[in-house]
Amino acid sequence: VEILGGRLTFKVLSDETGGAYAIIEQTVPPGHGPPLHVHRKETEIFYVAAGTFELQCGEEIHRLNAGSLFVGPRDIPHRFENVGETPGRLVLTVFPGRFANYFLEVAEVPADDEQQMVALLAKYEVELVEGD
Repeated sequence: VEILGGRLTFKVLSDETGGAYAIIEQTVPPGHGPPLHVHRKETEIFYVAAGTFELQCGEEIHRLNAGSLFVGPRDIPHRFENVGETPGRLVLTVFPGRFANYFLEVAEVPADDEQQMVALLAKYEVELVEGD
């Protein structure tokens, strides 16, 4: 699916693991990434397959290159951005896997439908954090 200027490929769907986890490969254009947000239910593991990313987790900011692995615990605000000059690739593992369904749903929402976007975030217990 296409989302936030990039492409997501589902490697393992949540339904295939009984909801235990999901694995998603994400291609992220330079300068792109989600705003600071917090998951109330999921822990995420980010593996940088290609490129250079800046990842903020809580107050800490990390620069991650290809081959780097980072664990983003639930309840800790985080964001990432491709700070390289070429598209980067992340492999994201989400525990439990239900949140991966968010991407399938949000890909169907018109970009200008802020109300529906906010409703989806609430459905998946994800909160945007002010001050990004």
